[in-house]
Amino acid sequence: MRASLPSLLKKNFLLPLTLLLVSGCSSLPSPQYEPKPLPDTNGSAELELQWQDHSGAGEGWRGYQLAPLLDGQRLITADAQGYLQTFDLEQGFLGFDKMLWTRELGVGVSAGLTLNNNQLLVATQNGELLSLDANSGQTLWSTQVSSEALAPPQVRGDLLILQTADGKLHAFSATSGRTLWSYDSLIPNLTLRGTATPTLTSTQTLAGFANGKLAAIDNNSGQLRWSTQIAQPQGRTDIERLVDVDGQARMAQGLLIVNSYQGQTQALDPYSGRSRWSRDLSSYHAPLLIDGQVILVDEASRVHALDLATGSSLWTQDELYGRQLTEAVLLEDQLVVADYQGYLHLLDPATGEITGREAFDLDGIRTPPLVNEDRLLVHSIRGRIGLFTLKKD
Repeated sequence: MRASLPSLLKKNFLLPLTLLLVSGCSSLPSPQYEPKPLPDTNGSAELELQWQDHSGAGEGWRGYQLAPLLDGQRLITADAQGYLQTFDLEQGFLGFDKMLWTRELGVGVSAGLTLNNNQLLVATQNGELLSLDANSGQTLWSTQVSSEALAPPQVRGDLLILQTADGKLHAFSATSGRTLWSYDSLIPNLTLRGTATPTLTSTQTLAGFANGKLAAIDNNSGQLRWSTQIAQPQGRTDIERLVDVDGQARMAQGLLIVNSYQGQTQALDPYSGRSRWSRDLSSYHAPLLIDGQVILVDEASRVHALDLATGSSLWTQDELYGRQLTEAVLLEDQLVVADYQGYLHLLDPATGEITGREAFDLDGIRTPPLVNEDRLLVHSIRGRIGLFTLKKD
């Protein structure tokens, strides 16, 4: 199986997992991205562990990315078996923390958590969207959707958007759970196991789909404003023609940056969808936009820095090639990516030079680390969670 390709998902998510793997992977090409050995670092940056625990059984191996939530000193986690926990980080380290509440949902969680004031939004593997009281874990409302969601719900004002694995967008009132509208896209039979997180503006919802398109949907009516093809299917077989927009589109300086698997990275006008520039860089990770730069991890785990205005290359870091990196995040003045062996790698955003490394969990890290002010929250596949800061001189 191709080393960098996420688990594949057939259109019917209710099929047994074993069937998904057989039907999705039986004709995959040979591995292309043999991981490079760990490179040296210059040792100029170092992470320091501040707190650790476990989020139950973790994400498991079905391709879920269950990013925790960090809200001040409150940490909320969920696992693939439906176990929710809320920690008070002020209460201690290594087992001495105070648990605020726990809850067993009885069904696994399928996407990262979303906090909207004191409302906790949870998507489950049986296609249910739950609104919980973040202070107690009690249910406020629930609603059934068309499929499981692999991306966290997004909220702007009272508008709640959930994108499901069957190519649909569902809009609800965040207050009541009342359905406002839905939008349906056509998706191919074979797709990457993943869904791009929608991007909400004041007027429109920007969503990427498994057919390689990015669409802008009117927030009030649910009608299509514009769509554009980011990746064009090519080849004769389903595998060769596999394209997907899996990373969240990001906005900065009047540009919308979006990328695709087996397609391009493009800068678009967010109001018309017209392309300002494009690069032949394939990725299923969201770009990171900082200081006029686009930081992008491509499908082979090379890290690129592009000029935001022109798309020209600033630097490329290929010493982590094949290591199945997460998307990059910025912790103070350091880029951070995690890999399939559970290492956290620090990079200089100006040059791409590797400045430090921290081993965390050999079972690997799939969910991108989360940055909250000067803290880095890491969640491994088997559920180990760690809170880091940069070590000061």
